[in-house]
Amino acid sequence: MKLRMTATIAMALWGAMSSIASAEFDNVTLQMAHIYNPGEHWGDVADDFKARVEEASGGTVKINISPSGTTGDWPQSIEGLKIGTNDIVLQSVGALDRYGSIAGIEAFPYLLRDVGHFEAFYYGPVGAEVFDAIEEQTGFHLIGASYRGARHLSANREAGTLEQLAGLKLRVPPLKMYRETWENLGASPVPMGFAEVFTSLQHGLIDGQENPLEVIQNVSLYEVQDYVMETGHVMGAMTFIFNGARFDQLSADTQTLLKEAGEAAMKAGTERMIATEADLKANLQEKGMTFIEVDKKAFAAKLDGYAKEFPDLEPWVEKIQAIE
Repeated sequence: MKLRMTATIAMALWGAMSSIASAEFDNVTLQMAHIYNPGEHWGDVADDFKARVEEASGGTVKINISPSGTTGDWPQSIEGLKIGTNDIVLQSVGALDRYGSIAGIEAFPYLLRDVGHFEAFYYGPVGAEVFDAIEEQTGFHLIGASYRGARHLSANREAGTLEQLAGLKLRVPPLKMYRETWENLGASPVPMGFAEVFTSLQHGLIDGQENPLEVIQNVSLYEVQDYVMETGHVMGAMTFIFNGARFDQLSADTQTLLKEAGEAAMKAGTERMIATEADLKANLQEKGMTFIEVDKKAFAAKLDGYAKEFPDLEPWVEKIQAIE
């Protein structure tokens, strides 16, 4: 999909360009890593960020992108931020929950009601507070948030009720929040790196997995899965992750540039994801996948009181749920 700027984003970029003459940007090349392929949605978001930064800085601030996991999977890429081999990683907010519990809020089940609630949270003051709290706890500085698409369960058998879910061997990311969510729902979660998922499904080592539709399509899971249960259990967010100490070493103008360009690129990614989510479902149906409606209220009710298992997150859950 070709990138298109909305009029609002174009005006914001023009405003940034008008202040170049007075800005003091670092003469620096920043190394970005991500696991997504060029031409895919998140590859486009990364390219959009790079283009905005380099254009607005007049080429003074450059970004070198290593896509497709060429420098390692996402845990290795984030570790690269700590040792200085990477400056930026494009990944989900929740990927940082191994470094600090507050980042797990991104994967908290049935927290966000809809896309409007997602935007009110991540693009409002509570989202900024959460990002500050994550940085204080983990040392990672986050810029921008982009809607990933709702996460759904896919499986090689129908599992649209809690009874059918019981015992389902379900791959989950190697993160505490996902594992405990599905244990509470009655499945048998199997923490696993994503590179192993396709072959594990193919050989029956696991029965299912859960991800946004964009992921299911891009890695051709329709070849080894028949059903998508529309659980919509997480409305996750991608972000640009920086080492906080490294970010603080950059000039104030460079920091502002990265913040404004990163937020704009992520918001544009949200717009494109919203526009394509229905098409993703139609494409997967054409490839033979059957979509099953689930009783989300029953799933959410099974998790009633779940926040009490995460004392660090409970006040944030209450604050986010209260956003109108």
